[in-house]
Amino acid sequence: MNIIARAVHFLLKPFHRLNKRLFPETDINLTQLSETLERLTEENCRLREQVNEIHRIQQHNSERTDIFQKNIEVVSENVRNINAMLDGYDKVILNLQNLNTETARLTADHDRLSFMLNRISRGSANETLPAAAPAAGKECAGSDSYSAVDYFDFENYFRGSRELIKKRQAEYLAYFKGCKRVLDIGCGRGEFLELMQENNIPAVGVDTYSPFADYCKEKGLTALCAEGIAYLSEEQGFDGIFAGQVIEHLTLGQIVSLIDTAYDKLPEGGVLIMETPNPQSLSIYVNAFYLDPSHVKPVHPETMRYLLKNAGFRNVEIVYTENSRPDITIPPIKGEDEFNQAMSRVSEMLFGSQDYAVIARK
Repeated sequence: MNIIARAVHFLLKPFHRLNKRLFPETDINLTQLSETLERLTEENCRLREQVNEIHRIQQHNSERTDIFQKNIEVVSENVRNINAMLDGYDKVILNLQNLNTETARLTADHDRLSFMLNRISRGSANETLPAAAPAAGKECAGSDSYSAVDYFDFENYFRGSRELIKKRQAEYLAYFKGCKRVLDIGCGRGEFLELMQENNIPAVGVDTYSPFADYCKEKGLTALCAEGIAYLSEEQGFDGIFAGQVIEHLTLGQIVSLIDTAYDKLPEGGVLIMETPNPQSLSIYVNAFYLDPSHVKPVHPETMRYLLKNAGFRNVEIVYTENSRPDITIPPIKGEDEFNQAMSRVSEMLFGSQDYAVIARK
């Protein structure tokens, strides 16, 4: 276009001179027209260069798009491979969890068998090891509740390993720091007693199931077969009381009696902690509560708060244990805040903490 414009300009040059003499105004118009044509020609060249540059960019982008698409395909394939690997790992993890569970059960069975062999070696295979002579009212009045089942084996099978229970109960240690003597009511396999021993806190445990008391003594812990409320009513000197997974085994009258007796026996500032299944979490009814046939009924935390305050305890705190929360929730839906708030409450009712602890200070 630039060459054509110059040629036209050259051919029109004689006419420009003639027009300039004959028609000065027309010459001005022709000059302006020629200049405009030249500017348009230059602009056209620039536009062509821009169009060519755009074509080059499009070509480059097209090549990059092809590369990007190939990379996406590679990444997608890698994701598929990783997902396949994760599926395999999930199975491995599940097998490891099952193996850990079985190992814990075997360890518990080993402990129990060792305990029984020790008894046999002492010539008492068919008798319970003699405990310290109980005072009046301290007999194992409730032990008949377990006569139909080997509760030691039952606890090992469903409760979890001793190490797991110790880890869960360790969160209560801070409340007993500085205590001179602690009573563990329903001491079971002695997890809490062992925690007290490891932290140099003097403690004694009582349990109505004699094999538990004997097992604790075999492990070097202070324990005896006795009914907790009766034992507490006749003892002095406890500034801390723990009852883990006990009150769900009691009637309302027994719970009130336990609270009143604890209040009478504890000094000012003494602490009472009772851990129990949480009826506000519906998952306990399908996961744990009815597994144990010796359970009477779950107790609502606000019922416990009322009973403790009514007995005179000044500070009553409810703690929902995070370590008892199931590993499942209802996932939120993006952009549905009101719905998500409602479902969060539903999720808490279904999958909230399965245990709670009521912590009361005199």
